[in-house]
Amino acid sequence: MDKNTLWGLIIIGVVILGFSYFNQPSPEQRKAAFEQAQRVAKEQAEQVQKDSATAMPQQNAELPDSLKSVAAFERYGILSGASVGQSQEITLKNDLLSLRFDTKGGMPIEAQLLKYKAQEDKPLYYFTPKNVSFNLPLMTVDNRVVGTDELYFEPINQTDSTLTMRLNVDSSCYLDIAYLLPKNDYRLRMSIFGKNLNKLFPANMTMQDIEWSQKLRRQEKSWKFENQYSTIYYKEKGGGVEKLSETKQQVTESVKNPVRWFALKDKYFSAVLIGLNTSFEDNSYETKTMKEDSEYTKDCVAKGRFSFNVKPDTKADFILYVGPNDYELLKSYDKQVKEHLGESLDLQQLVYLGASVFRWINEYMIIPTVEFLNGFISNWGIIILILTILIKLLLSPLTYKSYLSQAKMRVLKPQVEAINAKYPGKDQDAMLKRNQETMALYKAAGANPMSGCLPMLFQMPFLIAMYMYFPTSVLLRGESFLWVKDLSTYDPIITWSANIPVINWIFGDHISLFCLLWAVTNIIYSRYTMSQSSTGQQQMAGMKWMPYIMTIMFLVFFNSNSSGLCYYYFLSTLITILQYLFFRFFINEEKLLKKMEENKKKPQKKSKWMQRMEELQKQQREMQRQQNKRR
Repeated sequence: MDKNTLWGLIIIGVVILGFSYFNQPSPEQRKAAFEQAQRVAKEQAEQVQKDSATAMPQQNAELPDSLKSVAAFERYGILSGASVGQSQEITLKNDLLSLRFDTKGGMPIEAQLLKYKAQEDKPLYYFTPKNVSFNLPLMTVDNRVVGTDELYFEPINQTDSTLTMRLNVDSSCYLDIAYLLPKNDYRLRMSIFGKNLNKLFPANMTMQDIEWSQKLRRQEKSWKFENQYSTIYYKEKGGGVEKLSETKQQVTESVKNPVRWFALKDKYFSAVLIGLNTSFEDNSYETKTMKEDSEYTKDCVAKGRFSFNVKPDTKADFILYVGPNDYELLKSYDKQVKEHLGESLDLQQLVYLGASVFRWINEYMIIPTVEFLNGFISNWGIIILILTILIKLLLSPLTYKSYLSQAKMRVLKPQVEAINAKYPGKDQDAMLKRNQETMALYKAAGANPMSGCLPMLFQMPFLIAMYMYFPTSVLLRGESFLWVKDLSTYDPIITWSANIPVINWIFGDHISLFCLLWAVTNIIYSRYTMSQSSTGQQQMAGMKWMPYIMTIMFLVFFNSNSSGLCYYYFLSTLITILQYLFFRFFINEEKLLKKMEENKKKPQKKSKWMQRMEELQKQQREMQRQQNKRR
């Protein structure tokens, strides 16, 4: 080979290499070619399946294993191996809680509260595979989003109280979800960690999504009163506890601030997911009210994100609480985690006790008293009786003042009637003079018509606080007394199955006995107080019927409410009647009248309020005279 030929071959080689280099496909072109090859493989697999189904309709049209692998890789990528498996159920159980897990998804699928019963004495399941879904959407390194609810985990480290669900990626990479259920506890410890997670997740990953959807099962007799306490609660990190509206048909709420915990709550029970070394961000919550004749109250969906990355020591710790809304129990958990978190969980806010002064009464007066009594009295009927007596004794000074005011008005009745006779008629001038002399009489004698009303108003916060406490106290649930099987719900004395249009709309399908007893007692109380507080002055025609109308309205309202609440109101009204009879027996009205007559002889100093009232009355009389002159 001569020199020219050698140089010619070298030049040709350089040209070929240069042409190959400058005409090689770009990364985008290679990706497009790979995707095109995948599409062709998928189309071929679909065509093979279609041809097989057409040619052999009597046989099961399944893809060959090679094509199955292609389809699995297309959907799951590096997690295609975990997309195939067999579902296996595993149970962790203690004396309070039984949790069932499925290897498909690696999450709890059923929770049974062993100390409680549902309707008709059936086992109480807070959620079941039919109505719950937990999911961790995994963003993989090959740019796919795969939900853990589609993948199969391997159970390892399994004991009576511990379980680890392992998601195998390959021989050196896995993701674990470890569970621990301690004895005598409603709290499931939950940790998420792994090995060589850089093979599973992108290197820049910082957050992991979580999704929880659940239809809240109906557990109580009254769908209406259970639904009105069922919703999603959440606590913002370093902030207070918030909730979604229970009354709206559908609610969607986005929470951008970090959340320490969120709960799917019904009337007496809750499932709460608490972040320990992490919080939830970019949260979205949604509730939808189900139909009244269904087996559910609310359809709830909660979504959020928590901190997670591919570092070797990364770990996310949680607590899943599934248990009763017991105020003292939930409050006790604060002591155990406050030092670790630097803030209180405030889980006791899941127990609805009202707001403002009503919650204060329940938290600092009613609940401590109930807990004390419950320490040595097991019968809740007796506990409510003692609680009612204690409250009435506490308020007895106000009750006495109210009765004394009525007694003063009663002994002055003859003098008021004399004033009415002195200025008969319904014209404005006669009415004005009657009112002036009557008020002067009351002031001179030391009586005040309003002093009988104010003490009763001061007792209203306790009546309202009890209305908040009894219907939501899980301590009453399942407790019997006399004919009542469950003090947390209504106690029907009469029931009917027929659809009676007006009656069913008003009362439902029953009449509750304690509610009826309260209504009868309240009518007796109203008649008694009206007869005792008559002052001789004319009343508006409808006022004498108002107590009876209000009693009927409350009878309808309370008919399906807690029998424990109606029992308390019945006792409270009955004791008030007995107090009035006691006061009447010991208060000598003749001495009271004599004392009031002595008060008249004392010089009366007009208050600024009375001076203003007299000035207004003078102006009114002057205006009346001017009008008469013009006429």
